[in-house]
Amino acid sequence: MAKKNTNEINEAKISIRPPIVSVLGHVDHGKTSLLDRIRKTNLVVHEHGGITQHIGAYQIEVPQNIKLKNSEFAQKITFIDTPGHHAFAKMRSQGANASDIAILVIAANDGIKPQTSESIEHIKNSGIPTIIALNKIDLPDINIEKIKKQLNKEGVKLEQYGGDIPLVPVSAKTGEGMDKLLETILFLTDFFQIRSFLNKPFQGVVIESSISKYKGITGSVIVRNGVLNVGDDIVYDNQIFRVRAINDWQGRSLNNLGPGDPGEIIGWKTLPSVGTILYKKNETEVIGQPKTEIEKVKPASIIQSPPVEIETQKINLIIKADTVGTLEAITLGLPDDIDLILKGVGPVNESDILLGKTVKALVIGFNVPISDQVKKLAQSEKVLIKKYEIIYQLFDEIKDVVEAIKKGDLVDILGIAKVLATFDIKGVTIIGAKIVSGRMAKGDQVKILRDDNEIGRRKIKSLKHFKEDITKAEQGKEVGIGLSDRIELLTGDSIIAIG
Repeated sequence: MAKKNTNEINEAKISIRPPIVSVLGHVDHGKTSLLDRIRKTNLVVHEHGGITQHIGAYQIEVPQNIKLKNSEFAQKITFIDTPGHHAFAKMRSQGANASDIAILVIAANDGIKPQTSESIEHIKNSGIPTIIALNKIDLPDINIEKIKKQLNKEGVKLEQYGGDIPLVPVSAKTGEGMDKLLETILFLTDFFQIRSFLNKPFQGVVIESSISKYKGITGSVIVRNGVLNVGDDIVYDNQIFRVRAINDWQGRSLNNLGPGDPGEIIGWKTLPSVGTILYKKNETEVIGQPKTEIEKVKPASIIQSPPVEIETQKINLIIKADTVGTLEAITLGLPDDIDLILKGVGPVNESDILLGKTVKALVIGFNVPISDQVKKLAQSEKVLIKKYEIIYQLFDEIKDVVEAIKKGDLVDILGIAKVLATFDIKGVTIIGAKIVSGRMAKGDQVKILRDDNEIGRRKIKSLKHFKEDITKAEQGKEVGIGLSDRIELLTGDSIIAIG
């Protein structure tokens, strides 16, 4: 009997596994809608502005009609939905590197856009097989040949031009081309022999991480090799933790994850970064560089730093976000004249406001709750706080905010009063006004508007309710206001107390 060769022995230790597929492309070209059609879900309506803000991993069963065509193909497919906005370039890159196959989604009515080009570069760098999904072909006046020529200029070698990259026309809206897209994924999986090495140690990749009020630190993971079980001791970033629970992408409890499977892991000691590699303690002693949940300037160094001069110094910023991946993307996209004092995952809290007061920082919360208590503290301590839920809006506004702070134009409105009348008492002008929102307080700086045009700024020198001297008045009260310097006012002018 002939001796069995080494290749045959190794083949026996290899089995078919779900391919891991990244979905990339320009914002609003329909990546999440495409996955919704494949998954028969409607997750896009849950994304703020219809734009994916994080990396999510999902797994589907291959439809029966496709299975019947070739039973040797993989039975499941795992998808990574990567955000399309340019701020998520790092997350897109991590997504592509964690994958076996990339799908580049291009809207047939738009063609190549800036983030399409970025995605092409990430795919080229990752060296993985690629499929072009030409979406929105249900729209009128689509010129597919024009887009093929654009792709050729970008160095994307399509099959019809002698290359190896297939182009599949699809419609996330109608479902046209979806079976063809899935069949192409499975064909590439088979052609490139994407398999699971059963004799290899466990290795997983972190796709996203966040802090949950009820679960604590959670991390989305995709298994590259081996099996991850509840109770396993996992090594990551100079840390060791025991897996307390595993959930699938729909939140259902699991006992383990196999090669190609995505899942949510609970039990972490610190937040892992996107792209962190995981190992089992009993299989390897490889430990990476330490990562921290939060990067913070030590209070001592803050106190000893010179006072901020708005005209010459950078603007101090404190930012809290809902996930590590989002936080990384935001910090990468901040302007150069921002000095990041603190960044972290989780809600904006009172200590963030107090730190903001100490270092004269703007506080930003991205897709995280800001309680009424925190808002009131920010108002009383005169700390400017902003909240965003769509990342491109944050970047669109942040430059304007920085410029406004430098010019002294950006203020927090503490209260608004309308001028009812003016009185001259012993040579001093007293303004009769009604507070229509917020509050007015003695010592407040106010700006005065007439027909939405600012006519001057003063300070409140005195505040009266009838004949009684008061220090503060709330919404609805009629008060007498004395200003620090004389200014001509008319009935109907607005007095705005600013922080």
